[in-house]
Amino acid sequence: MTPATTGDPGLEASLRELGDELARRLRVAFAGRKRLGVRRKASAHDLVSDADREIEAYVRAFVHARYPEDAFLGEESGGQLASGVRRCWVVDPVDGTMNFVHGMAWAASSVGVLVEGSPLAGIVVAPFSGDVYLCAGAGAELGGEPLSVALGADLRGEIVLLEVPSGTSPSVLGPVADAVIAAGGSPRTMGSGALALALVASGVVHAVVHAGPSVWDVAAGVALVEQAGGTVRSALGPYRLGQPGPLVAASAPAAELLAAALARCDQVAGLDR
Repeated sequence: MTPATTGDPGLEASLRELGDELARRLRVAFAGRKRLGVRRKASAHDLVSDADREIEAYVRAFVHARYPEDAFLGEESGGQLASGVRRCWVVDPVDGTMNFVHGMAWAASSVGVLVEGSPLAGIVVAPFSGDVYLCAGAGAELGGEPLSVALGADLRGEIVLLEVPSGTSPSVLGPVADAVIAAGGSPRTMGSGALALALVASGVVHAVVHAGPSVWDVAAGVALVEQAGGTVRSALGPYRLGQPGPLVAASAPAAELLAAALARCDQVAGLDR
């Protein structure tokens, strides 16, 4: 199936420019992370740093200057998935702030573009590798090379990332971890849903199961996976971006296998199906 287009031939160029600048800003912030101001948000597990706020402010100004009619939703500065607005930018400036401020190189910046509510374009920027994963409605790429998800449902010798919201025990995905191990795979939890989805799109990892992503965590990643030939679903059917509940991202056969395991998970806070 040919992916839907964004209807804006200049959007891809804007995303490339934005990705390069975000990679630079994230590298600078990471190098100076010991000087960053860091505070807790709703809980001790949920941190926000100066880098989160400054990078999101930069993206908001970038979008407003070029696309003043577009809506904007950021993890730190707010906004909403506005109805009646054709296009909305959804931003997580640093997904994996806990890792970032502690010097662990597993975090990313995520900028997704929704067109009439559907994720059709975006970037995930991994500053430590310099990688900018990009899609703009006609396929996903990394450094100009097309991306493709790992095919098939055979998990032997493969990595499946199991991500959970801050403060949530990985045990909520216990049946999924058991199913992956029984199939010969290796379940791991790394702490950035955005980067996890980008790695699924690239075929580096076979799949990701996220227990309760926020829309800004996954708006870009969902577009990347779908445009790399994968599928994103819930335990019981289609995944609805912006609605509560877990997701599975992989090739269609692997997603079906993992969704069956996800359906066996207990009902817990943040895992509403």
